[in-house]
Amino acid sequence: MKTIIITIGNEITSGHVLNTNAAWIAKALEPLGITPERIVTLRDDVAALAKEIRSAVKKFDVALITGGLGPTHDDVTKPALVKAFNARLVRDRKTLGHVERLFKKIDMPMAPASAGQADYPEGFKVIPNKLGTAPCLFKDTGGCMLFAMPGVPHEMRGLMENEILPRLKKRAPRAVIAREVLRTTGIGESSLSEIVKSSGAVADDIELAYLPHFGQADLRLTAKGKTQREVKAKLGKTVRKLKPVIAPYLFGKGEETLEAAVGALLTEKKLTLAVAESCTGGLFASKITSAPGSSAYFLEGAVTYSNEAKVRRLGVKKSTLVKYGAVSAQTAREMAKGVCKKSGADIGVSSTGVAGPTGGTREKPVGLIYIALCFNGEVETRRLKLKMDRNRNQSRAAYEMMTWLWRKAREA
Repeated sequence: MKTIIITIGNEITSGHVLNTNAAWIAKALEPLGITPERIVTLRDDVAALAKEIRSAVKKFDVALITGGLGPTHDDVTKPALVKAFNARLVRDRKTLGHVERLFKKIDMPMAPASAGQADYPEGFKVIPNKLGTAPCLFKDTGGCMLFAMPGVPHEMRGLMENEILPRLKKRAPRAVIAREVLRTTGIGESSLSEIVKSSGAVADDIELAYLPHFGQADLRLTAKGKTQREVKAKLGKTVRKLKPVIAPYLFGKGEETLEAAVGALLTEKKLTLAVAESCTGGLFASKITSAPGSSAYFLEGAVTYSNEAKVRRLGVKKSTLVKYGAVSAQTAREMAKGVCKKSGADIGVSSTGVAGPTGGTREKPVGLIYIALCFNGEVETRRLKLKMDRNRNQSRAAYEMMTWLWRKAREA
C-alpha cells in the first residue's frame, strides 16, 4: 500500500519542535508490512496543504495527516480539506456534545471557538477522539484512504492504535517486515561498506543501510516476505554470513551499547577495572557505570584534574610532570599504572589532554589527548588529535577509551 505521511505546523518547519509524530506513525505501520514512500512537513498554509492533499489522493493508497485540527487561526487542516475537495463544513452533534462534556469535566468555560471542533467537511466520516476535542476525519476516495488526525502526540497515537491501524490491517496486503541491527566500532562507515560489499554476504533481497553514530557504525538489515518464518530465515542466513566478515568490529546488536558489551566481557572473564581521568572529567567512568551490573567489575574512578592530584592520588612522579608535562604519553602511562596499583584492579585506563577551547600551545594544541591502558602490569599509550569542540573532544576521547578497552577485554 503506497503511503504518505503529512505533518503540519510552523513549529516543526522552524525546528522548534521535533517531528516525532511522523517517526512514530512510520514505525507503527511496519508490522502491517507498510513502509511510507513519502513523509512531508508543511507550514500552516491552507493553499499549500490543499495542493498536497489533492496530489496525495491521486498517487497514494493511504494518506495520513497529523496536526492543524485545533480551533485557532493557525490550524489549517480543515480549511485545506474543504478547499481540496470543494466541500463545506457541517456540524457533528455527537462531537459537540463530547467537547462540551470535556470542558465540564475539567470545570472550565468553553470558548465559542471550541465548538468549531465539531465541524467537519461534508463527505468525511468523523472518528471520535476519546483523548481530546479534535476528532479524526476520514474519507475513502475509492483510490485512497485519507485520515486527518490531531497533532497532539498521545491523541494521535490513541487514534492510530484503536481506529486507523485496525482499518488498514483489513486492507493491507499480507506482508511482513523484519529488521536486524548489527553494531560495530573502530571502523568508519565507508570502510565498513567496502568490507561488506566485497564479501557478498548480503543477498539482493535484503535491504542494507549504514547508520553512522558518534564513533561507531550500525548495519541495519531489512527483510520482507509473506510470513515471519520467511523473513526471519532470510535475516538469519544473512547474519550468519556477515558476522565472520565484520567480527573484528562487531560488539553487539539491536540497542546494545558498547559499555554494556564491555561490561559483559569483563564479567565473563572476571576482570576488574579502575579509571583515572583528567581531560574527560569522569565522562568515561559515567559511561562505564551506566551499564547495569557494573559494580561486579568497576572498582573506582578518580578525576585527577590538577597536577597535585595526579601526584597525590595516583603516584605520578613530579619529575615526569616537570620534564614531559601533564599532557604527555608518559603522564598517561603513570596515571593508568597508578590507578591499577592504588585500586588493585586488573585493568587501569587513563586520559590526559587539552579538551579546549583554550589551553593549547603550539607544541600541545587543543584536541591533543593521550590515553593509556594498563593490563597485567604492561602499559600501552595512544595519541589522539581531535579537532572538535570541547564536549565532542571529551566524548570522542571517552569513546576511544571504551573501544580500546573492549578490544583488550576480548583478547584477554
